[in-house]
Amino acid sequence: MHYFYNKGEYPVHESYQKYNLPHTNDVLNRNENFIVTPETYLDPIFDYKYVNVKKIIWWLSVTNYIITLGYTKEEVRHKRFYAIKSFLNPKKYKTIPTIAALKRKNVLSLAHSYFSVDFLIRNKMVVIGKISDYMSEAFYQKVNALTIKEDVILYNPKKNGEYLDQVKALSSELNWKALIDMSPEEVALWMNKSKLYVDFGYHPGQERMPREAILMGCCVITGSRGSAGYYQDVPLPEGFKFDETIDLPKKVVSQIKITLDQFEDKIKHFENYRKTIIAERKNFDTAVEKVFGRVEKK
Repeated sequence: MHYFYNKGEYPVHESYQKYNLPHTNDVLNRNENFIVTPETYLDPIFDYKYVNVKKIIWWLSVTNYIITLGYTKEEVRHKRFYAIKSFLNPKKYKTIPTIAALKRKNVLSLAHSYFSVDFLIRNKMVVIGKISDYMSEAFYQKVNALTIKEDVILYNPKKNGEYLDQVKALSSELNWKALIDMSPEEVALWMNKSKLYVDFGYHPGQERMPREAILMGCCVITGSRGSAGYYQDVPLPEGFKFDETIDLPKKVVSQIKITLDQFEDKIKHFENYRKTIIAERKNFDTAVEKVFGRVEKK
């Protein structure tokens, strides 16, 4: 692992020290080496220090790439002929990482979700594989299948907006619980004892909280934006995914009430998705080996 920002003898953040990964302060500029960088930090793609190194982008979030690209364009918006100058003299001017600029650098792409697969194919990028993530092993220790379920509906106010506000306004008599300002242990406690998790936020990639909720025995309702619009990324059973541009909020309220009343039956329909989530670690290892080859663990 190479840390672009944290330099020094031991640059590893304390949250990641448990992985015991070897790290280096230098990337050798050789053709047999490669850099894997997220879509939100593409400076190494255009850095002449790494001109001979193969470049791979891991597209964790298509949305965050578009947002970051927008910020970069805004920074140079008032600089005359900046795009031409950066093209002619990339050593002096920071390159705007447009899709066209990335193609000129012959970058390779790794998808993270089927949402990103679709984006990359439509933009005719070279996709060498798909590697998704998996739930932390520490998370499974918080699952308590013996907890008695209650008629509680969980949501994350930071990830939702006006549409969910309308749904809540039509069902104010129900027990809504906001997952905010909580420790991971507190979130786990509420997920273990609640029947339903609702998420109408934008899904830039494979979101963590809906998967956590399913593993902890919650039914889940989502919208259809971002990766949530792809069944392969969010394979909810029929009736639990809504299109905010078409479906009226009262339709969601109806499903919520049915789910709370018939929870023991409805939760059975999430079992296949739950098995998929449990298999994520094995699938991750398989996907990594498929792209990079098998590496013997020490």
